[in-house]
Amino acid sequence: MTELAIALGLVFMLVCMAFALLHSLRQRRVTLLGWALLAMGGIYGGGWALVVSVTQAGGNPVWEHWLLPVEHLYPLHTLSAFILFGCTYIGWLVASSMPIRLPRCLNGSRMQNNDRLVYAAWILLFVALLMQWMYTRAYGGFIGVLQYSVDIRSGIFEIQNPLSFLQPFGGLALFASFLFFGLWVGGSRSLGVKVGFVLAFLFSLYLLFSWLGRIGFLVYLVTFVLGVLLARQTRPLPLLVGGGLTMLAILFAAYQISIWLNLKAADNIAVFMARELAFPFGSFFAQLDSGQQLLRTFGDFLYAPVYLLPSSWWVNWVEDVGQINTALIMGAPKGEQGVTGAIPVDLLTLGLMQATAAGIAGVGIVFGASLWVIQRLLDEIRNPGIRAVFEAYVVMKLAMLAIFYAQPSLVVSGNFAFLLAVIIITLFANTPRMRFFRKSGQMGVVRQVCPPKISL
Repeated sequence: MTELAIALGLVFMLVCMAFALLHSLRQRRVTLLGWALLAMGGIYGGGWALVVSVTQAGGNPVWEHWLLPVEHLYPLHTLSAFILFGCTYIGWLVASSMPIRLPRCLNGSRMQNNDRLVYAAWILLFVALLMQWMYTRAYGGFIGVLQYSVDIRSGIFEIQNPLSFLQPFGGLALFASFLFFGLWVGGSRSLGVKVGFVLAFLFSLYLLFSWLGRIGFLVYLVTFVLGVLLARQTRPLPLLVGGGLTMLAILFAAYQISIWLNLKAADNIAVFMARELAFPFGSFFAQLDSGQQLLRTFGDFLYAPVYLLPSSWWVNWVEDVGQINTALIMGAPKGEQGVTGAIPVDLLTLGLMQATAAGIAGVGIVFGASLWVIQRLLDEIRNPGIRAVFEAYVVMKLAMLAIFYAQPSLVVSGNFAFLLAVIIITLFANTPRMRFFRKSGQMGVVRQVCPPKISL
């Protein structure tokens, strides 16, 4: 059965990659759907084959308890992955067939007002600095929070900070750097853009270091590289190949960082990758074996907007699907009985927990439709450099990594800064211009109701 599981995983990977390539060639570009299918094939195909192989060889003791006893059910995972794959494509087709009209103000000329966008980027950076300064005061300032981050990640102690809800606002600096870089790629090479990008980039590196997220740090850097490739309109085949190699490079870089920091070290890269990729499969079979959380009837999606609020407001009355998964696998939710980590929920397990096979199909349709809507919104960005950089971020964060970390609480709270940044940028770009005029000796004001297209 192990050999069959590995073979099925490799077949699924090849099918996803072939379909992603055919779809991209038909569209003459790599859409979010293509990137998502590439990630599905890599995770649920190649990743599954690697996890099964290493676990059966005894190299994955953490997940042996959940994977080895269910060897006879291995093909069921690949079958579920095919359901997710097919329904994601159906969701994309259904959404694309629906008539969606955009506001007329979004369909104007390609006139760009880079000055407004530069101001917006500086505002994002200033707000991020201010909020981070206020947030870190309880920990001893910008430097003190670095040591606190190490201590809290080790479970040593926790300082009660009444301003902890300000922490996500620091993420605005990342999007300030994306906006500055997008303006630079789009042809705006003013001193304000160059200085702003350097400051935003350095502050973003500081933030990512304080958050101690290896993958987040690497994804941030890769976003710039992918943004340049998208801006140059690289052909689909080399772009997809480069994207797949980039994901492997991220895992390899995470392995090297783990060795350097002596964090989750492994004997070799294969064992390390198998351990890092094992939680989606362990979660799937753990939930399937338990059977207690397989009919949540999509209630997790209804609570999604709540996760925009500080966690202290909803933690006692909203049942987060990630905490449920952690409690099942670790014996207790994060923060209780010595459990300091959490087991996220991937896209396939999230669907399973909603309504078994029907839930997987439903989640796939929602995922595919969401990708199409986001793609349409990205295509409305007129500045080619900004569009490329922000699309690169969405590719990495939503089309690919969201398959790994699909629970609504992570998707919503993890993109809080992104949503806020988009709102701020849109307000700056589309606020009607006010100009004075003089007529018959009287001074008045003209309000331009629908300005030419200058957003992003």
